[in-house]
Amino acid sequence: MLSQKQYIKYLTLAISLFLLYHIVMWTFFTSKIFGLDDKHSIGDLARMSYQVDMLYKRELQYTLTKSFLYRDIYDNKPVDIITIGDSFSHGGGGGKNPYYQDYLATLYNQRVLNIDPQDAYDFFETVVGLYKSGFLEKTHPKFLILQSVERFFPRRFSQNLKISHYKAVEAIISEKTFHLRHLDVPFISTANYKLPYYSFLYLFKENAKKDIHKVHLTQDFFTQNIDDKMLFLDEDTKNIPQFTQQSIQKMNSNFNIIAQLLKKLNITLIVFPTPDKYDLYSLYIKENKHPQNPFYKLIRPLQKEYIFIDSKKILAKKLKEGTLDLYYPDDTHWSYKASKTIISNSIFKDLFSKQ
Repeated sequence: MLSQKQYIKYLTLAISLFLLYHIVMWTFFTSKIFGLDDKHSIGDLARMSYQVDMLYKRELQYTLTKSFLYRDIYDNKPVDIITIGDSFSHGGGGGKNPYYQDYLATLYNQRVLNIDPQDAYDFFETVVGLYKSGFLEKTHPKFLILQSVERFFPRRFSQNLKISHYKAVEAIISEKTFHLRHLDVPFISTANYKLPYYSFLYLFKENAKKDIHKVHLTQDFFTQNIDDKMLFLDEDTKNIPQFTQQSIQKMNSNFNIIAQLLKKLNITLIVFPTPDKYDLYSLYIKENKHPQNPFYKLIRPLQKEYIFIDSKKILAKKLKEGTLDLYYPDDTHWSYKASKTIISNSIFKDLFSKQ
């Protein structure tokens, strides 16, 4: 039986080892994910999977000469372009020039207004609601851009349109506020256990963290000394069965209907899909066991009354040329390299440079 002195000795040793473990883990590993300052951010994929080796620490920077119009500076005057989209339309990747709308404003001298959708999946209802409220007639844009990440196209755009049921809505003018993607946790936390646990599991299992895959590529497409590794979201592949010939034809039909509606106000609809990270890099994944997403292949030949931005084709060409960091290695979002490449493409040049 331990004496009181021995008990105190062993208890002190245990507490010391406990504190030492957390101090070491926090100082050299966990703080890189959860100890960031207010100027820097990292991607959600690395944070949720505790993959320190995939981090791309970046600082929010605005270097372009013009900005899109947002809540604080919109003057209620007519605009050239209205954009409605998801996190990619709201600076989701952070870092340098995260808003593709700023490239539209700067490269083509356009007044670009970003509108929040009424709901994460009711993009059509938002457009029709703005039409019925008279907002589109008042602002009189030449173009309306619908942007969405690829994996949500079936859910957002293949439903049955109910134009007669959609009500007039007020425009929700977006903010230009990037919300940092990190959490402040104390240096003693379960993160110090989860980090080595998942790091070990990822050595043997592609999706050790169920929602996030870690794969190897046939060549390096990212900097930051991560070699040939890449993270992508499980939804990128889980949602592929929804991309059927029928669902894509329904999407196209819906886009044509919305395009016809907008033409009554002399507004041209532009559909701007953002490739899933998996889909863009899938041909370069070693021993890829996942299916290819047929979305772009199936929608390309369909007859369209709107302008379709084939963003995958544009970015795939850059990948083939060996361009690094089109997407952030630790995130689902693209970097400024990808958005700038697409916005400066000939499709947009032909549309806006003559305006």
